[in-house]
Amino acid sequence: MSDPMNRPAEPRPAPPPSDRPPSDQPPPGERKSASPLLWLLLLIALLAVGWYFYSQRGAVDPPAEPADPVGEPADIGDGTPPPPASEREQAARPADPAPAPAPAITRPADPLERVEPEYPAAALRAQEEGTVLLRVQVDAGGNPGAIEIARSSRSRELDRAARTAVGQWRFSPAMENGQPVASTVEVPIDFRMDTQ
Repeated sequence: MSDPMNRPAEPRPAPPPSDRPPSDQPPPGERKSASPLLWLLLLIALLAVGWYFYSQRGAVDPPAEPADPVGEPADIGDGTPPPPASEREQAARPADPAPAPAPAITRPADPLERVEPEYPAAALRAQEEGTVLLRVQVDAGGNPGAIEIARSSRSRELDRAARTAVGQWRFSPAMENGQPVASTVEVPIDFRMDTQ
């Protein structure tokens, strides 16, 4: 029997022939690099994933406000105790809208009782006519005060008769914000002979 250890070494079989030409195969110990198309596809995939996560970032709901603690609140921080619960509830409720104020009444003084002036005899004889415009100061009680001639009729007699008559009038006083106030009003007095 022959010893298997003492057998002569058989030659190694040759590597199988390759389909590729020897220039396409990398030298032993070097890695083959991926094609540029593969790198471009990988970059596009990364951009798509990044865009997806970026667009989802805005859809995240903000965290909810913490609920009020149960029980009595702690001190305010300056040693002041918290207000009673009834005051806290009242402060939390919106205030009822105040009722709208009544519209302010504002109007000028207005004659209530008129005394018609007497046509002066001297003016009748001289056939004088005209209109006297008087500026009358009316107090808050509606009584006439100072009376000035704002525009004369060009007859001293007619001007005097108009002042005398208006001095006896009663006025409704001027109103501001619903309160009677003193004011000044202008009053025209006409003297026409055809009305006599």
